[in-house]
Amino acid sequence: MSDTKRKLAAIVFTDIVGFTKLSSKNEPAALALLEKQRDLLKPLVEKNNGEWLKEIGDGLLLSFGTTRDAVDCAIEIQHLTKEIESLDLRIGIHQGEVVFQGSDVVGDDVNIASRVEPFAATGGIAISGRVNSSLERDPEFETKYLGTPDLKGVDQEVKVYCITSHGLPETIKSNVTAKLDKKGFQWNLKNSIGIAASTIGLLLVANVMFLKIGFADESEVPSIAILPLDNKGAEEDEFYAYGLSTDLISDVASAGLIRVASLKEIEELGDINFKEKAKRLLVRYVAQGTIWKRDDIFQLSMELYDTKNEQVLWSERWQKDWKDIPQVRGLLSDNILKVLRVDHDNNSPAHVSNPEAYEFYLKAKHKYMKPTNKDDIELAKGFLNKAIEIDDDLVDAKNLMGTILEDNGDIEKAMTYFSAALEKSKQLKYRKGEADSYLNISGYYYRKEDLETSKLNIDKALEIYEEQNDKDGIGKAYIVYATHYWKKNDLETAVEYDKKSLALYEELGDLEGVAINLCGIGIYYSDILKDYEGALAKYERAQNIFEENGYKRHMPYSLNNMVSIKLKTGNYSSAISHLEKLSRVVKELGYGEKVEQSQFNVISSVYTSMGKYKAAIMGLEKGLKVYENINDREMMAYCYAMLGMNHYLDENHEQVLDYLKKSRDISRKIRLTDNDLVIELYSNLTYKHLGQELDLTKLKDLIKETESFGYTTNLFLHQLFKDRVYLENAFIALEKKAEPMSGELKRQFLDFTIPKQIMTLYGKVIS
Repeated sequence: MSDTKRKLAAIVFTDIVGFTKLSSKNEPAALALLEKQRDLLKPLVEKNNGEWLKEIGDGLLLSFGTTRDAVDCAIEIQHLTKEIESLDLRIGIHQGEVVFQGSDVVGDDVNIASRVEPFAATGGIAISGRVNSSLERDPEFETKYLGTPDLKGVDQEVKVYCITSHGLPETIKSNVTAKLDKKGFQWNLKNSIGIAASTIGLLLVANVMFLKIGFADESEVPSIAILPLDNKGAEEDEFYAYGLSTDLISDVASAGLIRVASLKEIEELGDINFKEKAKRLLVRYVAQGTIWKRDDIFQLSMELYDTKNEQVLWSERWQKDWKDIPQVRGLLSDNILKVLRVDHDNNSPAHVSNPEAYEFYLKAKHKYMKPTNKDDIELAKGFLNKAIEIDDDLVDAKNLMGTILEDNGDIEKAMTYFSAALEKSKQLKYRKGEADSYLNISGYYYRKEDLETSKLNIDKALEIYEEQNDKDGIGKAYIVYATHYWKKNDLETAVEYDKKSLALYEELGDLEGVAINLCGIGIYYSDILKDYEGALAKYERAQNIFEENGYKRHMPYSLNNMVSIKLKTGNYSSAISHLEKLSRVVKELGYGEKVEQSQFNVISSVYTSMGKYKAAIMGLEKGLKVYENINDREMMAYCYAMLGMNHYLDENHEQVLDYLKKSRDISRKIRLTDNDLVIELYSNLTYKHLGQELDLTKLKDLIKETESFGYTTNLFLHQLFKDRVYLENAFIALEKKAEPMSGELKRQFLDFTIPKQIMTLYGKVIS
């Protein structure tokens, strides 16, 4: 036929999801949507060298000279239309021959393209094997094989894939009704669009039914990974997705009788498909969704998937006004728990009614949990102040503000927020907020060394957590109990609570809780069992968890404990390395100059032990400047005393007395006696070196008051008095220090300046 033309092309077939339903409810709106689709998409097709072949109902038939043009255009279409209300598309692409017969477009390959399209997710793109082959060589694209379905009316075998890169949603096979078509059903170009739209209508009905019949098994404890909401909006709106995700995970975990993967565990797995995530996290159920803020409207979607039975248990989509966003948290958690058959009280903070306040709270939480620099902590505090100012009922914001202040050492101000949070929680009958407040208050009294009041508050918190079956809260209470008993020196009871908490967090899959408990158990190994290697193994595992999962605010805990072991075993070089890392972390967290500098002081003392006196002096001078700026006289006195000692050891005798005098003057004004021994010992050693008269009265009194000294002090007492007993004491103290060491480590320790000097002198004396 003269009017028949054949053309090799990449064929694109589109379909508007839910169009049939929209048409039945609001025909003018449906017609307006078709007009909008035409106006938006025609320019994109032309830009990508495509042809607008035909509009069939709500669907489009397009052709392109190359598969790459077709794919690029399809991706642009999906990215553009996701911003348009109701214009949700599925797209199918196949490569083959297009036959033009007059005004009609026919051919097997056109039919294949129409049959591939229903295998796309909403907002996604499905492609045939031919198209996939052309993309395999391009690393920019990632695809997933869906299968080789029996495409009715198609004689050839067609493999179907979906594109998973470029922010496109992956097809969930259980959502694809096209593969369930009855035998003998014949597709053609005229009815394919209508059937596809009807299919989506059935799927919407099915989603409602899932809430009635698609429940989890009652025979097992549910396990779930709630994946972070995918922010489809602007980058600066990421805090909405992050904040809602963390709140949702917390609410579901707090319901009890359910194991919930932590957010950090999920994030650690990176960009892999949700089924693989479920497998690695050892969970059966996966909840995933998207959030997209457009002006004052939020578009949210969420689905709950059962990986065992490969089916969607629940799926829903909402459009919420900005003012309704605080209630979304409870809406999502209630639906998930209902489908998983988890009995729970509605314990979400329903009093959160002000969207502006909640927005500031989410911003603060994002800055606190994912800080990039120390300024983020100050920003978090500013956001929380605004949130509380707007909504005084926002309990979670008050507790978070108290926690941040406590982290920075301002415990009195922190207590005002914890107390306010407790009072407000009682008024609102917000039991979780009440328990969290009691737990925070117990920490305040712990720091005030009022252990009885501290324990009373822990008891109250635990009672509520157990009442709510909040396993995460119970685990936190166990940790605080352990800390309480550490303080009372009841280490056996302390470690039992650490072990109970550890078992609970391992059950919940909470790596953060696991790591915190490992630190406590490590102290037991170190201080009770004297198993330093076992303790170090616990600390190192905890540190790896903190570091790999971004729990930066807990890193000082493990690092400090690791330093303690390094110092106990004489591994000074490694101790220095960990101390420097600790100092950097403390600085990044914005814990304040004083806390930061305390790490330099420890580093300086280690350098002194190693005989690296100049390095010790440099660190102490840095510390002195900080303490002078904040007028911390106690630490100024300490720095001056240590500077005097290190200058003596470095043989800078002309500077020693000046530093020691400054330390003595400050110490007398504030009635501080901690530095007296250092001042008196090194003053007299310097007098002796300079040939000046000694005044040993006070030093002898200090010696009488003290039962024993370390090997360094005993060595210099020997040098001052020329008394053999001090040298023997130095040797005994040195042996005791070296006892837990072995092999090369012990040899290195004994080869340090002062230990070597003691060994040499003692060898001469006994010979």
